[in-house]
Amino acid sequence: MPKVSSIDIRKIIFDNFNDTDTRFSNDEILGLLNKMNSYKALDDVLDFEDVMLDMEKSGMLRPIAQNFNTRYYRLWNTLSPATCKACGLATYFAPNEEGKVCPKCSAKM
Repeated sequence: MPKVSSIDIRKIIFDNFNDTDTRFSNDEILGLLNKMNSYKALDDVLDFEDVMLDMEKSGMLRPIAQNFNTRYYRLWNTLSPATCKACGLATYFAPNEEGKVCPKCSAKM
């Protein structure tokens, strides 16, 4: 099973759910991940639960409901593009997130 990258989940959220009033679930994220060649084999939201929990802890995601393994979220703030000055990776962060580090090289953002 491939390790799900926070970069890919952030891109999905930015492209599809980047509004503080939009509710979305980890099942919807899974459906969008399955459209990517590297994640076609994913079949369970538990395969990337650790990434989603890290996003909750950072202050990016606000959990609003849960039904068994399905978790529903809203953003605390909309995401903005950011580019790492050390490695040049383009990613997305919310302004209120704590501990912003590049997901590729771990440099402070």
